[in-house]
Amino acid sequence: MKYLLNLFLLFAVFFTLNGQEFDSFESKDGTKIFFQQFGDSGETIILLSGGPGLNPYYLEPLYNELKKKYKCILLHQRGTGNSILDKVNQEFLTVQKYIDDLNGLYKKLGNKKLILVGHSWGGMLSFSYAANEPEKVKKVILLNTGGVTDQFYTWFGSNINMRLHKEDTDLYQEQIDNNRETLIAIWPGYFFDRNIAIKTRPELDYKFRNQKGVNAFASGNWRERSEDRVAKLKKYKGAIDLITGRQDPVGESVVYEAKSIIPQLKYTFIEQCGHFPWIEGEKQAETFYKLFDESMSSIN
Repeated sequence: MKYLLNLFLLFAVFFTLNGQEFDSFESKDGTKIFFQQFGDSGETIILLSGGPGLNPYYLEPLYNELKKKYKCILLHQRGTGNSILDKVNQEFLTVQKYIDDLNGLYKKLGNKKLILVGHSWGGMLSFSYAANEPEKVKKVILLNTGGVTDQFYTWFGSNINMRLHKEDTDLYQEQIDNNRETLIAIWPGYFFDRNIAIKTRPELDYKFRNQKGVNAFASGNWRERSEDRVAKLKKYKGAIDLITGRQDPVGESVVYEAKSIIPQLKYTFIEQCGHFPWIEGEKQAETFYKLFDESMSSIN
């Protein structure tokens, strides 16, 4: 019962700063990028949050559990958390800028190969980094990732919308009218279990994004680079695992697409599970952490 019991306690402080100290480095373009470490033993893993542009603290339930076994580095991607940009525009939000940031973290951590753990957009970023800097990657673990290409955008939105109730769409309009985050309204669209979604939905005034506009610029550039990314990933020989919910609105197709491009990719579905396996329910969380530990245990 521990995962289920902790679930609501975690979401009561879902987006707190934990009092954890910050560290930082200067990226290639001079941007100051922040990160935090949770846990002090085991392998070092790099947690890459979604969006692009989401506050990284939505991963709090995840790293609070993983830190018991691993050193979790929570990267504040540019435009999120403490890594605030002077300007939000295409110049500062290209995929190459994100790659440069990870290279900066690589150097900061002593030039040791990285274990990338990417959720959603974080997985998409992991694809890009592995494609362009394969010699700096020890392993990639994808959690409910988006695709290697942008094809999943075709159905992603409709898969979310079909799960929403009238109260959600009414809230969506209310959030717009009050200049608040619409992601809060469509939160249930990411879950298999609506009851869990409702109980874990953040407060209406929570700001999912630290800086507006990050998503459009970053995802737009990522989509433009699909062909180059596919070509490079076909040559990638590193270890890569994918764990995802069977009912993730991203869709099963992203898994099979990735497998067709990266033959060595190992994937596992978690049944009756949406976009957040570690909070979908007790059974799903237990399965998720077991699969994660198995993935980590295979690292040479």
